[in-house]
Amino acid sequence: MRPPVHRIQLVHQSLRPPKSLSLEPPTPRPFSQNRPRLLLVSPRSASRPQLPFLYPSTQSLSNGQISRLFSISANSKKFIKQTAKETVKWTIVFLILSTSFSIASLGILSERQERAFPSPHEWSLITRFRFRRGKWWQVPENNEDEGFPNWARVYEELEYALKRLENPDKDGAGLAEQEEGGLFVPGVGKAGYDLTAKSDEWRQGYYEVLLGMASAAERLEGWVTTKSRRHVWSPEFIASSTNPRPKATLPGMPVVPEENEQLPASDTPETFYMKILTSKGFTTYQRLTAALGYADWLTYKKLPDSAEEMYRWALDIAIAGLPISDSSSTINRNTGVLSTSAPEGMITPNLIYAATNFATYHAGRGNIASALPIYLSVLRARLSADVEESSSRRPSQDSSLIGTILSLLHEPEYPPLPPSGDEPLLRREQDRCEEAALKTYIGEILFAIAGSSSPQKQQGLSWVRDAVSTSKTAQSLDSISADHELRKKCEQCEEVGLEAWGKIMTYLAAEAREQRDVAHAGGLRSLLWKLWGAGQLDEQVQNLEDEEEGVVMRLNKLRSKMIKEEYEESDRKYARTFVF
Repeated sequence: MRPPVHRIQLVHQSLRPPKSLSLEPPTPRPFSQNRPRLLLVSPRSASRPQLPFLYPSTQSLSNGQISRLFSISANSKKFIKQTAKETVKWTIVFLILSTSFSIASLGILSERQERAFPSPHEWSLITRFRFRRGKWWQVPENNEDEGFPNWARVYEELEYALKRLENPDKDGAGLAEQEEGGLFVPGVGKAGYDLTAKSDEWRQGYYEVLLGMASAAERLEGWVTTKSRRHVWSPEFIASSTNPRPKATLPGMPVVPEENEQLPASDTPETFYMKILTSKGFTTYQRLTAALGYADWLTYKKLPDSAEEMYRWALDIAIAGLPISDSSSTINRNTGVLSTSAPEGMITPNLIYAATNFATYHAGRGNIASALPIYLSVLRARLSADVEESSSRRPSQDSSLIGTILSLLHEPEYPPLPPSGDEPLLRREQDRCEEAALKTYIGEILFAIAGSSSPQKQQGLSWVRDAVSTSKTAQSLDSISADHELRKKCEQCEEVGLEAWGKIMTYLAAEAREQRDVAHAGGLRSLLWKLWGAGQLDEQVQNLEDEEEGVVMRLNKLRSKMIKEEYEESDRKYARTFVF
């Protein structure tokens, strides 16, 4: 029999829901955020306990929790250390390789520059480097931004080299003042050193630096800069008496400094020309080149009196190089005309050079009576000079990759110094273009001074024709056709000759047409022309016009060829990274 069970009586109120419920139910865990019908929860059982660490809380994290967030495992620490070591190692390797490559590239470029622009071996490394850079920037193709030589940069590089050359503590050891205590040139200042203690190579390099700075100073006349010399401004942006309304600087271009901050971008060109002329130790040709360069500069500045004086000074320099004291039997100092009875070997290249430039100066000023005798005497001296014996050509340098690498292993020799110009004149094949140019000048002058229907016109025409033929023949010579610069020079001589020939034919054809029109117009003059033969006038006009048309066709054909060659050469230059 089952024992009796006592039933417990529950209070009825305990089964009733509480009168006050919480407004905010407990926050369930994320995975329980579903609808109630999806949860298998008994309606009589209470909700599952919600623990604080099982769901996000709005309270701030404790220090332990924060430390756990930034804690790194042992494997992660090992990976980070290994990655850092590899990064540092390969970064150092990359820096070493890139630095080595940059140094090697700079060395190869410097060696190529040395072969293109040789510098004396006794100069220091820095001086040679700045000298080569000054020569480098004179090549237009090496200035990619401008497309023309950056003369401000050229002047800066050569000025740095010049200061080191004239510094006795650096490359100017042995450089001394002249016995007179130095020469003082008005407007220029103290100029001229005694260079006799220096070697010929040192003097040649010093001469090239001074001449390069003179050329740069000619282009930088009127330009201004500041004390830092970081920028230069052309005269068109500078207010002056000749430019009261200067142009505004372009966008992105630095503003023109104040007048008190402006400095000349370079010294005057005569500073460097006079330093060459007044220094002791330069050759006759070096001093003559400086004198003629200064004379051309004075002519450009429209100072004819000063220019003529400088041309005469150049002529005196050339005469001073003769081995005889009395030069009257060789050249007339006043007129510059070379004597027909000059002693053998007394006509030198310096005399020819100085006299030709003196005649060109007279022709430019319209003094034809003084220019023509000089041209004739110079041409006669060239044609009567002894012919130079053909010398064996120097072997061409190996330009292949292996040859270039092998040539980098030893320092190149300094090239032979140019002659002094005091040796006897020889007739060379390379000078045929000079002869053609002289013939063209003589023919133009003879035609210009000839009167109406004068036989001198035909003489002038014959000289010009001969000049064109000479320049055309010179281009076929091996010594000229193999040299691009000489061949280009001969083509220019031919172009000048054809242009003069065409102008002469245009004038003669117009004169013949005028005579023909007079013959067909009637009157007394017409009767005279008819008696002489009007048919001959028509034939003469036709011949002159045909010759004129032929000359024009030759000129156009030559110019087309020259333009094509110029474009091809320009493409080849700009296609290369560096041009030497």
